[in-house]
Amino acid sequence: MGKLVKNENLNYWLCGLIFVVVFSIVLGAIGWITGIIGTVAGILGTIAYLAIMPYVAGRLVDYVSDRWMD
Repeated sequence: MGKLVKNENLNYWLCGLIFVVVFSIVLGAIGWITGIIGTVAGILGTIAYLAIMPYVAGRLVDYVSDRWMD
C-alpha cells in the first residue's frame, strides 16, 4: 500500500490534520448542541465524547496507518 504523499513528514502532517478536523467537528457539534439545548446537554455530550471518541480515534488511526502509512 502506498503513502498519501511521498514526503514522510508531510504525510504525518496530513494524517494529523485529518484527526484535527474530525475532532474539531465533533467538539464543535457538542458546543453547538450545548448552545441550543443547554448545559445539561453539554455535560452529556462531553460524557458521550469521552465514551465514544477513543474508539473512533482508535479505528481511524488503524485505518490511516493501514492505508497511508505503510
